[in-house]
Amino acid sequence: MAITSGAGPHFAWIVVDGNTFPVEHGSVEQHKTRKTSTFSAAVPMYYPGAEATLANLGDNEAKVVVSTMGMEGTLFTGEVDTTEFDYIGSIIRLTGRDKSAKLHENKTSEKWQNKKGSEIVQDLAGRAGLSVQVDSSLLMAGKKLEQDYVRLSDNVSFAYVIHKLAQFDGARWWVDQNGTLQYRINNSPTGTYSLNWSPPTVGPASADFMSLKIRRNIQAGKNVKVKVKSWHPKKKEVFGYESNVEGKGGPLEHNYHIPNLLQDHVKQYAQSRANEFARHELTVHASVAGDPSINVAMGLQLSGTGVWDQMYEMDTVHHEFGMSGHRTTITARSSKDGRSAS
Repeated sequence: MAITSGAGPHFAWIVVDGNTFPVEHGSVEQHKTRKTSTFSAAVPMYYPGAEATLANLGDNEAKVVVSTMGMEGTLFTGEVDTTEFDYIGSIIRLTGRDKSAKLHENKTSEKWQNKKGSEIVQDLAGRAGLSVQVDSSLLMAGKKLEQDYVRLSDNVSFAYVIHKLAQFDGARWWVDQNGTLQYRINNSPTGTYSLNWSPPTVGPASADFMSLKIRRNIQAGKNVKVKVKSWHPKKKEVFGYESNVEGKGGPLEHNYHIPNLLQDHVKQYAQSRANEFARHELTVHASVAGDPSINVAMGLQLSGTGVWDQMYEMDTVHHEFGMSGHRTTITARSSKDGRSAS
């Protein structure tokens, strides 16, 4: 639930290879949009051990932790990439990325025989040294998709392979605040964060947020039609499927020709693409009092607005913290309730 009681005590610190340093100001950007999450932090240069420790980093592990109004939480786990020493300002500035960076840096040229997408994700995550939590894919991937879909012979990054598998499965993937790779299928949020609005009908308006903006993409709200066709050379047969998401106006048509897919693969891909196009209909931007409990794995529930009241899937969570306080900004997206791929 949102913090509603105003300003309160706030602390932030960064832990690097077991050494803890206070943060004067910093930020964490959590992504669930197939991007690497990032952090920045400013540490007092003359805090005991800070200069000596941060001047000699190699491989390292960093965590950003905050405590706001008695609620403590880890916002980020990853690695420090850069350190900058400001001798006039007496500040050390740090930037870094989460552990998904290793998925972008490592590349592969190989084939997977008789493997589900989720099994390939587990394999790649293990090679990058990541713990992983996955929802099991329904269908086999690997060789069925190699020619046009995963292109495993092109020396592509681990992240690219996971991205293409997620696109096929209708999954979202990201590295969470504790450094674990999440591979989640069909919008399965972990927990709910609620925002409530009471309009000024009787008495003043009230809200547990500082700002709330909702944008509707009218084009994404139209009928979405996705057609997928595939020629299977061994079976000498064309497989096809048309998926629709009903809306207002249109339709907006998308056509794909992907070789070597069977009927169940064609259907799954068409439905996942249709849902992905439609989810851009509604975008919510909300700013709330800093809350360490918020993370991108959660769903965002709006109440009291009337027409926009429903659950949304978080895409990004931005924490800004330091001497001036702690604020959290959420971006979430969804199609309107009731719109899903047939």
